[in-house]
Amino acid sequence: METQNERALIMSPFVPNLIPDTALYVCPEGKWSPLDSGEWPLIPFAYSTWAEEELSWYDNCYIHSGLNPFLFFDITGAEYLDLLSAVSVNAFDNFPVGKARHTIICNEEGKLVLDGIVVRRAEDEFISMCLPDPALLNRMAGNKYSFVSESSRCKRFFYQLCGPHSLEIVEAATRQDLHGIRFMHTMDAKIAGKDVFILRTGMAGTLGYEVHGMIEDALSIYDLLLEAGKEYGITQLGRLGYVNCHAEGSIPQVAEHYATPFDPAVFSGSLPRDSGLIYRSPIDLGWEKLINFNHDFIGREALKTELEGHHNTMVHLIWDKADVLKVISAAFEAGNSCDIMDLVCDFDYVRNNGGIHIDAVYDGGKMIGASSGRMLSAKTREMLSVCTIDQDYAVEGKEVEVLWGNPGTRQMRVKAKVMLFPYIKKDRNEHFDVEEIPHPVF
Repeated sequence: METQNERALIMSPFVPNLIPDTALYVCPEGKWSPLDSGEWPLIPFAYSTWAEEELSWYDNCYIHSGLNPFLFFDITGAEYLDLLSAVSVNAFDNFPVGKARHTIICNEEGKLVLDGIVVRRAEDEFISMCLPDPALLNRMAGNKYSFVSESSRCKRFFYQLCGPHSLEIVEAATRQDLHGIRFMHTMDAKIAGKDVFILRTGMAGTLGYEVHGMIEDALSIYDLLLEAGKEYGITQLGRLGYVNCHAEGSIPQVAEHYATPFDPAVFSGSLPRDSGLIYRSPIDLGWEKLINFNHDFIGREALKTELEGHHNTMVHLIWDKADVLKVISAAFEAGNSCDIMDLVCDFDYVRNNGGIHIDAVYDGGKMIGASSGRMLSAKTREMLSVCTIDQDYAVEGKEVEVLWGNPGTRQMRVKAKVMLFPYIKKDRNEHFDVEEIPHPVF
């Protein structure tokens, strides 16, 4: 049996090996697990400064590979949709070939277990991304549904491109007009003769696409995307940039902004460790419009009761600059025990996504919410976070206070103002009219 000291590390087969130019390598995003070979993959931590990388989703385009190997399953059999309807808050009555759907699975208490994407590739063929093993779900349901599934986490790759030039770069690489791809839809294409499909989606809020293909083509396609993006200033995105794009993009992310009972994390921050806001419901995250109550699913009654009563929602907090500077300056005080505030974000350099920082939010002595994903925007130079908050406080400009500091340390209050979602309001991917971009001529 392999021991911890015998675990073999390998440069990730999903991203080019940059040694010796890049010397700092880390595990991929998400839960670190070995490849099918038993080797543990490593990827570059960064490609440039965090600020330069993070400006990419505003000014040019990033390419991100760090989620590979991803939790992919290939499924054959239309009854897979019947299973998803039984376990998720979503309905799949209107789910044509080529469509992708954000799929949310909760427990009986209405708390998220996992959320991800399902893509319908053919009438009876599907790819699930960041969702539980379909066979496991079927066994839990008594094997009522007829389909075949297999893990493809080490067989598939995907690269995320996001920014105003993302469409032009993907079109240049495929030499195909992709203007017709609607948000959360796919289109088949080829890059240098290799089969791929393109999904219009993204994590930073601005125009974005994903390129999906098979592992044997990964590195060549990555290089071709970089080459196609040169004239547009394509930027390779490292760890801190990817962590922060979700907060600025107003897209709450598991293991960054909240935990799940399915995969508990190590917590830091001022939120009490027995708080009910360690785990979140879709309503806590502002996703209530994705819940379809016209079918039975796990957690339906709990979510219906929650939505009909006084509940929380999701907002941004813009942290007061003067109070932030007070916390930072406290680090220079002799004997100070206040947690040091990193300007970039609250990244856990030991546990990666296994550590989550969540701070309690107050109105006077009343705790009203939980803030996470704190970051300094390289574009706006604002300190911002995402926050699950009592619905009464979801008012633009409402002033609240974030409690900074772990329990048992010196704690300081930081004023913050509520900003309603989304943070990036202009040219968001889901609404952007790509006809503003000239069609390619090849």
